[in-house]
Amino acid sequence: MENIDKNLKIAILLTTLIFFLELAGGILSNSLALLSDSAHVLMDVIALLLTYGAIRISARPSNSNMTFGYHRFEIFAALINGLTILGIAVIIFYEAYGRVLDPPAVKGQQVLVIASIGLLVNTWVALKLHGHNDLNIKGAYLHVIGDALASIAVIAGAVVIIFTGKTIVDPVLSIIIGTMLLYGAFTLVFSSARILLEFAPQHVDADALSKVLMEIEGVKGVHDIHIWSICSHIHAMSMHVLVDRIHVQQTEILISNINKTVKDKFQILHTTLQFECAECTLNDAGHERHH
Repeated sequence: MENIDKNLKIAILLTTLIFFLELAGGILSNSLALLSDSAHVLMDVIALLLTYGAIRISARPSNSNMTFGYHRFEIFAALINGLTILGIAVIIFYEAYGRVLDPPAVKGQQVLVIASIGLLVNTWVALKLHGHNDLNIKGAYLHVIGDALASIAVIAGAVVIIFTGKTIVDPVLSIIIGTMLLYGAFTLVFSSARILLEFAPQHVDADALSKVLMEIEGVKGVHDIHIWSICSHIHAMSMHVLVDRIHVQQTEILISNINKTVKDKFQILHTTLQFECAECTLNDAGHERHH
């Protein structure tokens, strides 16, 4: 926790400096591609700030009102981030359209220097954020990777402008960057919406889970299964379990086996299990038919 906290703080500081550098550079060099990249970096800053805030808030303990804790804040932050990026992408496409029709002069050498600095910083930040499972950190990581790729494209465009003078490359690159922004935004919005709408996690199939549980000794059947995510890395499940007439102590062993199975194979940490007597269920059904 302390390590990612420190890395996020440094990443926020560095990306903020790069944002202002690329914004000023884009205005001075008249480069829409560099301005688009600065917008991408701004989204990186927002993503990192939201990630940092989400981690701090979600670390707070649960209470009588927030029984699962504050983990859902991560999802709201990711959703807001994704929707904001969509808006930025639309603005970039609008500006690029006008510049494709009438390409203005662009100072390629200034663009080359600033984009190169941006690439170095984004590469460092990406390395520090790589390998974490938290959805918001993943979102911030994807932002930074996307911006590093955008910086490479801007550098290539600057080289073309310097040697050929074809400034139409600049708005074309901004369209490419805008498309990258759209892809990242849709990914974040889709992932966040799935969790908020309580879809089952993408890695869990209810039918497959049922088959695995039926292999546990003592489980005669399962039904009324509900699987959902609290946040990107915390998954929950509730279900009814059919068993023979067994002692209470035996149900404790069965609960332990079920919890271990769903944790190891499906990464489900929270379970609510309701046991039902399979024999009683069959007897009740037969009794109803006789009546």
